[in-house]
Amino acid sequence: MSKKILVLLLFVNSLCIFAQEAPSYKLYGFIRSDYTLDSRKILSGNQDLFSLYPMYRDLNADGEDLNATPSTSFTSITTRFGFNFSIPTDFLGVKKASGKIETDFSGAPNYTLLRVRHAYVQLNWEHSSLLVGQAWHPMFTLGCQPAVISLNTGALFQPFNRSPQVRYDYLIKNIKLSAAAIYEMHYTSAGPDLATPTTNTSTYLYQRNALVPELYVGIESKSDNLLVGLGGEYKSIMPNRYFTDGSGVKHLNTNVLSTPAVMLYGSFTSGKLNVNVKGVLGQNLTNLNFIGGYAITPDNKYIPYNNLSTFIQFNYGVIHQVGLFGGYTKNFGPAQDLPIGSNFYGLGVDKANTVAERMISDIYRITPTYSYNFKNWKLGVELEYTNAGWGSRTTTGSIITVERISNSRIYAILQYTF
Repeated sequence: MSKKILVLLLFVNSLCIFAQEAPSYKLYGFIRSDYTLDSRKILSGNQDLFSLYPMYRDLNADGEDLNATPSTSFTSITTRFGFNFSIPTDFLGVKKASGKIETDFSGAPNYTLLRVRHAYVQLNWEHSSLLVGQAWHPMFTLGCQPAVISLNTGALFQPFNRSPQVRYDYLIKNIKLSAAAIYEMHYTSAGPDLATPTTNTSTYLYQRNALVPELYVGIESKSDNLLVGLGGEYKSIMPNRYFTDGSGVKHLNTNVLSTPAVMLYGSFTSGKLNVNVKGVLGQNLTNLNFIGGYAITPDNKYIPYNNLSTFIQFNYGVIHQVGLFGGYTKNFGPAQDLPIGSNFYGLGVDKANTVAERMISDIYRITPTYSYNFKNWKLGVELEYTNAGWGSRTTTGSIITVERISNSRIYAILQYTF
């Protein structure tokens, strides 16, 4: 791993030496260790640091829930570093050009990999800017994201996604207008596996098959202590390149699933107090780490599920900082009744498209947080309580017979920032 880091540093340095107009750059990042303790098995990622929701019951012959077992972990793979570039140029008449390369570690207990978090250039004119590369999804809304300790940054209730994109922002006084075309990469839409079509998986290929990027437009107003914004997106995917008829013959597919979403958010700051709030209403938002998804009917039609996700968070303090996060997300079911034999693909489902299938109707989370921040150091601890309503899917697609299952997670970190 040290060899990979050395190669990256030499590459960055060579860019500065051999570039016709040498950019300046600044190294930044942090060294961080994370400790977690969970009361039961959960759906998670990145060595269980990225927590989502408690798994449904897994009963044995004696009626014991095999998922109702606690677990703990300690790791330092969230350690991160990156480079901010300042690029002197008169390319296209820009007043300022900048760039970013940022990476951290990911993988499984028996291996760890460097991964690209951010990699983009940004061109700035007097009243506008153009970003090209991988960065936070526009619906993440920097400046109005949860300040929790957990690596999930409020996921399930807050959009969590970094993607390759082309984004244009135009400033009129304190108003910012935004438009973006976005492609899926690390965070992808759910859909059927090619080899076993009833199996629930996810891949960026569904969006590529549809040819059209995800489209976003938004407006944001910012003053000294208040930030408010409104945004909307439109996404198209083609989960199947072909379908099989009743006689086993394969046919090219021409059906595309196109779904909208709308977002409203705000942030208020007064002294040591900060309040963030956001709501997202849309369809098939699994690439943003929201529950829900869509169904494919026996005649190869796509029917999306409706979802609402919202959160509010209060933070107070600087050196000693306390916070309280509350989130709620709801799967309202399909946009129309499903024909019998329809298969579901999305997030928030267990044993999808089998007789044992269970789906999440809603989830709420409460997270109190405390952190001690001294110069470059951060010592933090929080309790993340997540409660999911699991139910079964009716023949028309709605979710009934809700059974509530919860997980309590203790999360602690020690971080040094440089």
